[in-house]
Amino acid sequence: MRVVLSRPAYFLLFLWSFISVVARGQSMVTIHHLVTLGDAKVVLGEWQKSDSLVSIRIDKLRWYISLPPANGGAGVEKSGGRHKNIAQSKSAGKTGSKVWLLDLSDSSSLDQIYLYPTVSGPGNFNISLLFGIDSAIQMGGVGTGALDPQRGMYWTWQTGYVQWKMEGAIRVNGDEHPLELHLGGFDGATKAQAMLSDYLVYPTTNSVIAQWDLTPFIAQILNQKKFGVMSPSPIARDYCRIIAGSVTFHQ
Repeated sequence: MRVVLSRPAYFLLFLWSFISVVARGQSMVTIHHLVTLGDAKVVLGEWQKSDSLVSIRIDKLRWYISLPPANGGAGVEKSGGRHKNIAQSKSAGKTGSKVWLLDLSDSSSLDQIYLYPTVSGPGNFNISLLFGIDSAIQMGGVGTGALDPQRGMYWTWQTGYVQWKMEGAIRVNGDEHPLELHLGGFDGATKAQAMLSDYLVYPTTNSVIAQWDLTPFIAQILNQKKFGVMSPSPIARDYCRIIAGSVTFHQ
């Protein structure tokens, strides 16, 4: 018996074949970014204790992460040795992003789809992420999407992007101070970008959590007594390194 397909059926068959070809060789893992003070999840607009004498209220928190320029993302490790491969990410419905903006007020921005080449046979791969934006991208001027200046993360008075924007207040022994930390810098002694620790996952892993614990960062703010930093500087650089060093991955 001869089967005759209608035009819509032909189109659906073609579409399915196209999707299969595109998808072949690609795997993905969802990275959920979680901001905490110790084990407590940070809630915008609420006073939360950092320790017995310190409370903090965060009203705004936005920050950039990106794929590192050296290999574009994941390093796939197999029994025969380590192979660098290009990885991509998908955020806010856009495929192939290399930079994306996380916003604590927008829960959808905190879930990141990380695409990587499928490992054939036994093997695993590293998630590699950069806190901030690569210098070459910043020197290229304003961008679109996550880099659109309308998102409020581009310094209007100089080239470059704010890497970490946190606003709120802090109380120490009853004394309250406003917090206004616009951190960044991509050149020379003020270069603030920092690699997050690589995280090794297996091909069967579907999701991981990137936990941003602010406790060491808050301790350093108190130590420096610098509650307002609004431009590239060595202290902004040091703050960013502490933030990056406090990120841990787990399932």
